[in-house]
Amino acid sequence: MNSNLIDKIIRAKELLKTVRHATMATVNEDGSPHNSPFFFLYNEELTKIYWGSHPESLHSQNVLRTGQIFIAVYDAIERGGFYIEADNGHILDEKELAEGLRVHNAFRAKEGKEPLPLNYYIGGNPQRMWSADVKTIWINDSIRDSDNRLIKDIRVEIKANDLY
Repeated sequence: MNSNLIDKIIRAKELLKTVRHATMATVNEDGSPHNSPFFFLYNEELTKIYWGSHPESLHSQNVLRTGQIFIAVYDAIERGGFYIEADNGHILDEKELAEGLRVHNAFRAKEGKEPLPLNYYIGGNPQRMWSADVKTIWINDSIRDSDNRLIKDIRVEIKANDLY
């Protein structure tokens, strides 16, 4: 593995620890893209992504229809980022909700916020907790010419444990 790629993985690790908002891309019914910022929550193994959303929002409708999301995690000021393809996006049922809420509240605790109660995501409250399974994670690398000019941007798949 070249040193540039190692640096990009190190930066992705930093971003995983510090970035709280990412962008979620979904596909509208007509095939057009839809992109939404969201509070980026994930379990310790980076096998599941979690978020809260109203089921009638456009990205929620797209996830309900396709189950698929694409996530970009990046720093808008500094360099670096990584990407996640996820599937099986769905509203958590009561059995799954306890784990999703545990993850959410662990992030809230890091920010000094009070935990959310279970009823925040059930009953009459319009918000629901969602989850998707991480399918692929990658960073971008590049092929450059002898003058260091970009020739081609390439995806390099990495494993979740590369980011801990």
